[in-house]
Amino acid sequence: MIQVRNWTRQILLLQKFENGEVNVIFVNNRRIRDYNRDYRKIDRATDVLSFPMREGFGGDLHPDFLGDVMISLEMTEAEAKSYAREMDEQLLILLIHGILHLMGYDHEGSEAEEKKMIRRERFILKKIQDRSRGI
Repeated sequence: MIQVRNWTRQILLLQKFENGEVNVIFVNNRRIRDYNRDYRKIDRATDVLSFPMREGFGGDLHPDFLGDVMISLEMTEAEAKSYAREMDEQLLILLIHGILHLMGYDHEGSEAEEKKMIRRERFILKKIQDRSRGI
């Protein structure tokens, strides 16, 4: 959990949101499927869901609170194996993806928005990985 907290802080700093706060919630496939069905009307498990506070109730009460990122650890493990990655790397990728969604990035709109989000994800991933290697 400490690693996830450190990654979250680094992502927020790289996004120039030093005072930002995010809840990271780990669930199983059944639970994330329920949320995906209820909130996105897609009845299947997914790897990560984001619930931006700014779009919902109470966003003006605590402006530094971005929202919740929900990650399925079962899906993370399966994707790590599928992509031949370490579990930690896949978890970091999903955390970056989820936090960027909280900040308004979207890959389901236009192709330009998708490319912008992918570029930012890759930039943040590289920065965090380089720091962990002491580069």
